[in-house]
Amino acid sequence: MKDVLLMIPGPTNISDAVRSVMGEEQVGHSEPRFQERFAELVQLARYAFRNDTGFQYVFTGTGTVAMEAAVSSTVENGDKTLVLNSGYFGHRWTEINEVYGAKVEELSTSFGRHVSPSDVKKKLQETKYKAVFMTHVDTGTTIVNPIEEIVKEVKAVGALAVVDGVCSVGGIELNFDRLGADLVLTGSQKAIAAPPGGLLIATSKEMEENIGRRKSPISTYYANLLTWKRVMNDPKVYFATHATQLMLALRQALLEVKEEGIENRWKRHKAIGANIRAGLESRGLEMVAESGFRADTVTGFLVPEGKAAEVQSDLRVKHQIEVARGLGEYSGRMIRVGHFGNLRGDQIEYFFEALDDAFRSAGIRTPSH
Repeated sequence: MKDVLLMIPGPTNISDAVRSVMGEEQVGHSEPRFQERFAELVQLARYAFRNDTGFQYVFTGTGTVAMEAAVSSTVENGDKTLVLNSGYFGHRWTEINEVYGAKVEELSTSFGRHVSPSDVKKKLQETKYKAVFMTHVDTGTTIVNPIEEIVKEVKAVGALAVVDGVCSVGGIELNFDRLGADLVLTGSQKAIAAPPGGLLIATSKEMEENIGRRKSPISTYYANLLTWKRVMNDPKVYFATHATQLMLALRQALLEVKEEGIENRWKRHKAIGANIRAGLESRGLEMVAESGFRADTVTGFLVPEGKAAEVQSDLRVKHQIEVARGLGEYSGRMIRVGHFGNLRGDQIEYFFEALDDAFRSAGIRTPSH
């Protein structure tokens, strides 16, 4: 294969059309043609989120910047907040809440387990929180949480529901208007299949009202949604220089999302996820995420202790396939495979051929291979 096949939990491979946009002549952020396309980009983001009733933000920054924007714009010093921690990125919500002075509590799950809506309901009955922060798909554990049920419990007690959709938006069903969350964020580099560096945030009317009636100013400069709102309302307004080529590439990627149809894209990712899991399970491999809560965008599986690095290196050097290892204590035996964006069936076949070869080289025996 000519190009490296990215099967890490992000970034993913981009289309030739998106790559071509990145190589076009440099465009100025104040040029009318860029401003027109940026306005189109914001509307395309609405489509990807299925956000017809709320407000939409798109600007330069990583998923972590989006998380910081969500917390800094929502939380004031001393506010009580709850983080639903189902993995590495769940805990990141806690760390950012602490930076902004929240009195944050965690409801944590064991590794590879989902957040139970009934546990959330019980916790919400015990304490009143201003906001609840959750992760749809945690790329550290590859678990997908039942956010529809969780958001319902959060809204039942009048708290704000904030969702990290970095590894789900564009690849797993998430209809912002139907979900009823107050803020959902994502990044450009995963299921949307654009280069990394762009963030997208959808907010509800309630969230916008909450931001507008804050008692204290938002204590960040760049990640301030009140400031960015002026730019979203009128792309001619200057705040910070957009990464113009990146924004145009993101626009192209979202055009491709719309051309495919977001519902069709969800179905395609669901089929790909099932295909990946079936192939791994047929080789007798243990999945990290519990059954029934395995993401259609990223999958984690276990190999014998100490073999993960060997398999990862073999896939990279011999087959030009990039996969990721587990985080922390699982780095020696966990492999994480991203399968979102533009991944094709023939690439999945190639991955399994390469994986079998890597297993042979590492001396890993599987029941049927």
